[in-house]
Amino acid sequence: MHDLDRLKMLIGLYQKEARDLKKLISTSIKEWEYMMADYYAQRLRQVNRELQILQTILDPDYGEKQILIRQITHYKKNRSLAGQKKLRELYEQWIGDAEKKLEGLNSNVNPDSPFSRVLADLLEKLKRKEVQKVVLMFDSEQDLGIIITSGRKLYLRIPKIKTLRNRNAIGNHQISLLQRMGFQWDARETLLYLGLELNTLTNQVMELLSKIVFKVFIFEEMGGKSYIRYS
Repeated sequence: MHDLDRLKMLIGLYQKEARDLKKLISTSIKEWEYMMADYYAQRLRQVNRELQILQTILDPDYGEKQILIRQITHYKKNRSLAGQKKLRELYEQWIGDAEKKLEGLNSNVNPDSPFSRVLADLLEKLKRKEVQKVVLMFDSEQDLGIIITSGRKLYLRIPKIKTLRNRNAIGNHQISLLQRMGFQWDARETLLYLGLELNTLTNQVMELLSKIVFKVFIFEEMGGKSYIRYS
């Protein structure tokens, strides 16, 4: 099975679990089982978070699209309640602007996105020694990013930790999360690194990078200050 097919299958399983959890929450509330409803709600939040990460791998604009969809729904609901003509016209304008932006995102293919096919191709080339290094910059202003190299293993390195700490770009909480994901300190504690087997699926590497972006550093999207460089 192709990596993309595996990803889509995993997304489908999470989507099914989310639908099942919503039904369980509704049933629990009807039966006055509020503790169970809270338990299912917590799991639903986890599932939705995982879905956001996986969907972002498929579509880097997924997060922004979801925000726009929620805004449009909210504006349309408030428009129906608005009493004054000027207020209704204002909601109409907001709806039109959001729908236009959403349409643009839906028709936009960004080949330079860190979670696009470009990154997947570069990781494959890195494994084949066709490129020596891939730099995935999350925030160029903070100099926060990951250097990916290939040797006996595929290494992911986050350098300049002391500098990043001084800039408040990384803290103990983020470092702890990275360590739980398998990252280790180098001997001088100047960088964090993770070694992956060379046969690790490219899609698994991309999923790991996505978790670092959206779970560890909580970026809403990859754009503007982010870029890919390779040599």
